[in-house]
Amino acid sequence: MLGGMTRPEPQIAAVVVTYRRDRELGRLLQSIEASTVPLSLVVVVDHAAVPATRQLLGRFHLPVLYIANANNPGPGAGWKNGMETALRELPATTHFLILDDDVVLPPQAVARLVGATESVAVACPMLLDASEKIWAFPEPRESALRRKIREIHTAEESVAAFGHAPLAFVWATGACLLVRREAVDAMGFYRTDFWMLGEDLEYTMRLAAGGGGVFLPDLFVPHLPPPAVHPESAAAAERVKFRSLLQNLAYLSFHHPASGHLRWYLAGNVRRYFRTFGWNPIALGQSFSCLWKGAILRKPAGRK
Repeated sequence: MLGGMTRPEPQIAAVVVTYRRDRELGRLLQSIEASTVPLSLVVVVDHAAVPATRQLLGRFHLPVLYIANANNPGPGAGWKNGMETALRELPATTHFLILDDDVVLPPQAVARLVGATESVAVACPMLLDASEKIWAFPEPRESALRRKIREIHTAEESVAAFGHAPLAFVWATGACLLVRREAVDAMGFYRTDFWMLGEDLEYTMRLAAGGGGVFLPDLFVPHLPPPAVHPESAAAAERVKFRSLLQNLAYLSFHHPASGHLRWYLAGNVRRYFRTFGWNPIALGQSFSCLWKGAILRKPAGRK
C-alpha cells in the first residue's frame, strides 16, 4: 500500500478518450462542471478528430485541453497520451481521473474517490446501466466477496451486501478510475498494445498489485453508451470486440504477474462467446485463434 500523509488540495487532471460521441461527451462535461471538487484540468483526446467535438468544448466553463488523433490508436494509447500531456501542462498533478466518454459523474463522486485513495494507488465506483442495474463490478480481492458480488443487481443490493467502506479489488473495469500520481510515477501508464478491451484490466491489475486498489460499494456512476444506429454493423463490431477481449484475457491469464484467478474469468468468457455466437465451426475457429495468439504466442490483440 502507498503510505498516507497530510496532503495539499488535490490537483486533479481528468483524461477522457472519445470517438464520435459528442452527445455523451457533452453530458459528461456537464457532470464534471457540477462536481463538488473542481478539476484542475480536463484533457479530451479525440480519436475521430472531428471539428464539432472541439467546438463543443467551448460551451463549458472548464480548463479543457483538446488533443486530436484521427489514427484512433485505441483507448490505452489515448489515456497514456492524455496523462503524459496532463503532466506537461500541470506538473503539480496529484491525481488522474480516467473516464469513458459515456459515463456521468455524480457531484460527490470525485470527493469520494479522492478520499478512498489516501493509502492506495487507485479507486473506482460501481457502474450502473440505463435501467439503474449494476453494469459492471470490480473483482474483489477476497474470494468470498467474489461470489457475493455476482449475486447483486442493484445499488440497494450492493449497499446491503457490502456496506459503505472501501473494499480491495484485484482488477476493475476502467470506465471511471481515480489514480494517484505517485502510483503513475512508480508503475507507469497504460500499455498501448491492447487497442480494444483489456487495457483497463491490465492497468488496474498492475496498480492494485503494486499499490493497492479499492472500490466503493456505495458510490454509483451511470455508464450510458449510445444505442446502436445500425444493428447489423453493431453486431459485427461486437464480435470483433469480443474476440479482442478473448485474446487479451488469454494473454493476461498466462503472462501477467498479477493475473491471479483470471483464468477462471477467461473460461467464463469463452463459454459466453459460444452462447452469444453459437456452437459452430466459425466460432470455434475464431475462439481457438484468440486463445492461441494470447496464451501461446504471447500477443495482446493490438491493432494490426
